[in-house]
Amino acid sequence: MAVPILALGLVVSVLALAAPADAKRVRPGFFGMHDTRISGGTLTTLPIGAVRVWDSGTSWREIEKRRGHYDLGRLRTAVRTARSAGVRPLIVLGQTPRFHARHPHAPGAYGRGATSMPRLTPWKRYVAKLARTFGTTVDYQIWNEPNVVNYWTGSVSQMALLTATAGRTIERVAGRRAVVVAPAFPLRLSSQRAWYRAYWHASVRGRGIARFVDVVSANLYPLEHQAPEASMNLARFARRALPKAARQKPLWNTEINYGLRGGPAAKEISPRKQAAYVARTLVLNAASPVSRVYWYAWGLGSIANTHLVTPDGSELTRAGRAWVVTATWLSGAEVRGCSHTGRGRLRGVYVCTFRDGAEGRRIYWKPRGRPVGVRTPSTTRSWSSLSGTTTERSGHFRIRVGQAPVLVTFRR
Repeated sequence: MAVPILALGLVVSVLALAAPADAKRVRPGFFGMHDTRISGGTLTTLPIGAVRVWDSGTSWREIEKRRGHYDLGRLRTAVRTARSAGVRPLIVLGQTPRFHARHPHAPGAYGRGATSMPRLTPWKRYVAKLARTFGTTVDYQIWNEPNVVNYWTGSVSQMALLTATAGRTIERVAGRRAVVVAPAFPLRLSSQRAWYRAYWHASVRGRGIARFVDVVSANLYPLEHQAPEASMNLARFARRALPKAARQKPLWNTEINYGLRGGPAAKEISPRKQAAYVARTLVLNAASPVSRVYWYAWGLGSIANTHLVTPDGSELTRAGRAWVVTATWLSGAEVRGCSHTGRGRLRGVYVCTFRDGAEGRRIYWKPRGRPVGVRTPSTTRSWSSLSGTTTERSGHFRIRVGQAPVLVTFRR
């Protein structure tokens, strides 16, 4: 079967995914992870620079089990474990202890009352306690997924008030250098997007939400049958829906995986496709407005279809090894942009360009359909597969591109 050839520099009908006005460099902090073992003193050895402390026995209701008494043991262990590994912790402030809930019988994933609006005085005390304890050594996220009823049954205006209260408290106690992250919003449903837009256009005492936070957050899960490319549509919405004051703040993708539908994963996918999904996730997020991405999660159960580690945790899967390879491709590189063809036999080929000094790096893949041939430039130095194999070869030659990304390096 003949393989169509794509010549570098001749991509037509291009849809730009990122065209950064200022150079964006992929730094260690870009690579984030959830690891629920962290509160027990264990952390993945994958190359990461950030960890989100969630689903680890460290929520508000698990810290304040008795009114006014804070057990910070597990959270201290999590922060100490992260910092000793040179990894930046992000702690999530919810969920509400039942005795502080305005609606103590409100149902939710973490027990009765957890999704309720808390009374403001205990909320301030709790936030101040964490800010005094950890200062600027951690980042603080207001809440997890308030536009999902399992995690929040209050209103948009109540979440805005919680945000303003926490933001002011953290600034007062920990100082202006403390990083406050807005709630994490999934966006794959129209109702979730409407909630997100309403939140960001809310105000507290005449001030917009942007005044009280430093970072915008979204959980960019696509629909259960969709691939990494679809999540980038959500990233664009996340930026476009913001008011002007918030649009210039960093955007973090605080949860990402695939096949989620609220129970067991929609469909198992092959190890090869899982590896391709991990690599494409990292490349696309690096080449987008997202400045940090947190994979959900190390040691994941059955709720998603892409796994970095075997069920017993003893070794990396093919997807886990793809994380290591892709991080090597991207680390330290400057983002130049990402595009894909829009028509013809070569429709759907993605080309993402990075550079590191005199070296250019282009990463190619084709998510669907038959592979195509890509002709490399005359200054080519090497090409690398997602398996980690690198072939040194100079000048023009043709490589086969399918769903697994391929890296080509060349002299600029």
